[in-house]
Amino acid sequence: MTIIIDRRGILGDVAGELARLEALAADLEAIASGVGPTSEQIESAPLIDHWVEFVRTEPCLAGRISGHPHCHGPTSITSGVWVWAPELGWARTLSRFYRLGRPKGTQPSA
Repeated sequence: MTIIIDRRGILGDVAGELARLEALAADLEAIASGVGPTSEQIESAPLIDHWVEFVRTEPCLAGRISGHPHCHGPTSITSGVWVWAPELGWARTLSRFYRLGRPKGTQPSA
């Protein structure tokens, strides 16, 4: 879920998202150190039967990105947007903050 911030405040469950990310980070650290999930964790996990790999879309930004270590060219696409604050001029993706310039289709101010 994208957390939206505007001049009125925050819309979204920041604490809940933080808790989910911390749990994921802890699991990834354990896996990286060679400690996979316990048999109890796997046995108590929900079952996905008749599964297939699937790709789902997520909110992201596309545009002319400058000052990025890897994105070059006329148009690039960010990773998923976690926090969106267009009125305040910024967004946070999984990997970094972005300053927001003009939205596509707008003219420079005179």
